Amino acid sequence: MLTSSQAARWLPRDFVEASQLGGVFTIVAYAVMLIVFMCELISFASPQYATVLALDKAGSDSLQINFDVDVHDIECRNLQVVVYAQNGKERLSSSGEDFWLRSIDAQGKQFGVAVKPQDAQGEVAEDHDKQMQDVRKQDGGQELDSDWSSSHDGFRHKSLEHVIQGHDFTCINFFAGWCSHCQKFAPEWEKLADKVHGKDGAPMKFPDRDGVERQVRLIKVNCVDFHDVCAPQGIDAYPTVRLYKADGTFSVFDGRRGEVEIIRWLERMIKMKSYGWGAHHEVFERGCNARGRLQVPRVPGHLELMAGGGDQTLNPRMTNVSHTIKHLSFSDANDGKFHRKGWSNFPREVTRNLAPLDGQRFLTSSFHQAYIHDLKVVSTVSGSQTTYQFQHQARVSQLPEAEIPQAQFHYDIEPFSIYVRRDDKRWYDFGTSLCAVLGGAFVVMRLISRFSLHISASLKHLFPGAKVGRAGAMSIGHFE
Repeated sequence: MLTSSQAARWLPRDFVEASQLGGVFTIVAYAVMLIVFMCELISFASPQYATVLALDKAGSDSLQINFDVDVHDIECRNLQVVVYAQNGKERLSSSGEDFWLRSIDAQGKQFGVAVKPQDAQGEVAEDHDKQMQDVRKQDGGQELDSDWSSSHDGFRHKSLEHVIQGHDFTCINFFAGWCSHCQKFAPEWEKLADKVHGKDGAPMKFPDRDGVERQVRLIKVNCVDFHDVCAPQGIDAYPTVRLYKADGTFSVFDGRRGEVEIIRWLERMIKMKSYGWGAHHEVFERGCNARGRLQVPRVPGHLELMAGGGDQTLNPRMTNVSHTIKHLSFSDANDGKFHRKGWSNFPREVTRNLAPLDGQRFLTSSFHQAYIHDLKVVSTVSGSQTTYQFQHQARVSQLPEAEIPQAQFHYDIEPFSIYVRRDDKRWYDFGTSLCAVLGGAFVVMRLISRFSLHISASLKHLFPGAKVGRAGAMSIGHFE
């Protein structure tokens, strides 16, 4: 910094004479201008959006409904996915149906094979028969029918799961050679196996609840030789007798270990329920996951997850259509299964309204109740991409005792569209505003600095006996 004697006389003294106060204000001014510059630069680089509301000019006559919903207490054999017109029960024709049904257990975990709706009838029997044939072809019938009494009996014993899958029902006696109870039970088990397998005649058949006759295969598993097989099954006592279904679920025999008692137990358990066992009735319940998309006319209507219409008659009092929505959205029919691909072209204010129901559960607490979802759908356009925001309102409907509850999604398409466009700042606008804010910051700091110096001079005038330093700080105790 030049002194006043070396600088041009027309320059203000504040520009040529250094002071502590001037240095502080200079640093502050630079910091403020740097912050203002960064804010302006971020604003210039960040995309800005503007919206325009106009009458809907849809380019397509079709609307795609994308859904992934768990219906907890309705089996896939009794679930239909249909779309009706807004008023009445006129079923809307679908130009494209691409969705699947898959069974879920009481915990919401999916299992089994996903099937098309038209294949849902007889899904369990057909799937099991095919699986059983594949496993038997892969491992061989003798391998699947053999006891696991020793690891050196000439069989491979590679997969107990395949053994279970290879039969309608498999009754397994988990034993240990050193167990006295197992030794006592062994002759009774041999008699039982000969009778059930029909060693002296035709094998026994056990009718299930649908009247289909099933065969049971009795197999022994030595938990000493096959500890790695028994441990995952949770076998902690010997002997343990379990009846397995082909899907891996099982029931445990806890009665007297006799031939007559076990046969009665087999008859009772096989007839009691064809699929899915557990310690509580809730474990027996099976639900259905419906996932996919439907392309329907672009008119108001309602999507219905309809309970009934399968190969069973539902009890209206016990029908529960509680459900969890994993995903629900609307999109252009041309988007297909890639309907989320274009969401990145829209700002967050839009994307958070494209699937607002995702992850929400709707559970009814009483009989004869069902959730009705009312959706207001607004088409939203950005460039060539069209998507749909929607607003949701749910209500619980109380139904007559004779009416079967249904989960319904009523959607109404608004007659206007929201057009979203980028409102980017041009480079010359950025330059103009940058100069303005930097100049404004400098002027403000300059005014504050001059005001501070003015206050310092006023204090010196009011207290002539006090010494005011170059920094403008008043020093008491030093007099001329």
